[in-house]
Amino acid sequence: MRNESDIELEQAMVNALAVLKQSEMDLEKKNNNKYWAELTLPFTLHDGLSKYTKAELDEIRKYLDIKRASSLRKPELILRIQEALPLLLEKLCLNLDEERFNLLSQMASNGGYINAPKLEHEQISYLRATGVVYTGKNNGNQVLALPTELIDTILSLTKDKRILETIKRNTEWIKLTHGLLYYYGTLDMNNLIDLLEKYTEKPLILRDYLTVMHDANTYRVEHNVDMEGYSNRRVFDPKKVKQEQRARAGVSFYPFTKQELLTAGEMEFVDRNEGYQRMVQYIVGNYEIDKDEADSIVEECVYAIRIGHAPNEILEYLGTRLEFMSMESVQAMMAQVIHVKNHTRQWFLKGYAPIELGEQEKPFLQSTPTASDKKPIHTGKKIGRNKPCPCGSGKKYKKCCGR
Repeated sequence: MRNESDIELEQAMVNALAVLKQSEMDLEKKNNNKYWAELTLPFTLHDGLSKYTKAELDEIRKYLDIKRASSLRKPELILRIQEALPLLLEKLCLNLDEERFNLLSQMASNGGYINAPKLEHEQISYLRATGVVYTGKNNGNQVLALPTELIDTILSLTKDKRILETIKRNTEWIKLTHGLLYYYGTLDMNNLIDLLEKYTEKPLILRDYLTVMHDANTYRVEHNVDMEGYSNRRVFDPKKVKQEQRARAGVSFYPFTKQELLTAGEMEFVDRNEGYQRMVQYIVGNYEIDKDEADSIVEECVYAIRIGHAPNEILEYLGTRLEFMSMESVQAMMAQVIHVKNHTRQWFLKGYAPIELGEQEKPFLQSTPTASDKKPIHTGKKIGRNKPCPCGSGKKYKKCCGR
């Protein structure tokens, strides 16, 4: 039976979560008001910059790398940016990929604006910080727009062969990098450079590459960089990934084709191999869950496998999403977990699935355990939205499997 102090503590936590949720809603509303304020079309660069705060103008100054301007007052800073931006536009475009350059091209070709596509907060912040793209609402529609002075320059850049070739190269760099990290998890800089040069069949221009990757990751976070090198954004222990890879010195990185890596480098790519699809079909066929939800469950299981979770830990997670009615249903689900684990390309195994390595990786190639091997599985367990996600990602449940 709970005592009075337990009840008070629980109520205090409920109140704190309510305050946090309200703060998040307030921040989202504030950002909405800022991003989608009324915008008159067409507009000049001076008009657009004048709507920004001094702090926002400083972000643009930093992005454009305008020197000796940090102490300027707002009117002076607007003039400096207004003078510098048209001259820097070509240089800025040399860091873009096809997705971002196509946004500029579409706006310029449509008289300077387009209806805004679905964008995350980070992407909107990035676009606004360039000083090139402005967000707002016009005739009731959310739009992305260009100042009139920049439209003709961008139209000319869409026909510039050197610009187009560089943007194509950047896109390839970004997709290959993200594809490599999707399958290998973490790569130190030397391995990453060697692999990129192998697949592009060209020497890597390191300074350009680092600039392009930093700019792309500011627009959409897909990787992390630290002392261990480059990592897939879902790797939370890159040191462990590299240790496991080094322990397999006799195993080379799995030889993916270039097209396989480019495909894996696409946004939100998921390797839905035979084992993956089989588990999705099993969940849909045996539980009252639609295919999309089943797919999200299996995606999290695959992620848990890649970070080194054991089958019992994955089954524990599944018990928070599904209701196991009997030990037979637990055993049947464990068989699915083992099958998908054996067919998942793993970071620790340098992109191989255990089934491909066989005898070399017996600890990773597992058979279905018997009932005597199993730990008790708690079913029907409810997870607080702000509790750590049981899949082990390190994120809150609401930001991970509870989405």
